[in-house]
Amino acid sequence: MKKLKDIKSISALLNNEKAVKLIVAVGFAVIALILLSDLFSWSEKYDKHEKSTESALTLDAASYTEQLEIQLCDIISQIRGVGRVKVMVTLENLDETVPRVRGAAVVCEGGDDIFIKQKVVETVSKVLGISTARVSVTY
Repeated sequence: MKKLKDIKSISALLNNEKAVKLIVAVGFAVIALILLSDLFSWSEKYDKHEKSTESALTLDAASYTEQLEIQLCDIISQIRGVGRVKVMVTLENLDETVPRVRGAAVVCEGGDDIFIKQKVVETVSKVLGISTARVSVTY
């Protein structure tokens, strides 16, 4: 019974022209507010991204370099004849979005042996995608 009353009251409301116009106007206002809030939040996110781009690139480059160095130490230490390993990777331009490896320096036990040195140079060259001239190995 109550549902029937609700349906009748809704039907009566929809038959009232002023009420329908008011409902439609409120609906458009809500949609406009939703769209505006999305625009403002996008703008704020974009501004924050722009402001933090320089520091983020520096942090990303630093963590990228550190990760490369760790991975290179792991792979180089697997080469027969290589003992303790330290690696330093340098990047070309830090202001670019995708940093490129400029070169690598490797200090390792066994680096004084010409054959081990060659294996290390070739490994680093292939892993980093740089020429062997950009890799320095010493002991």
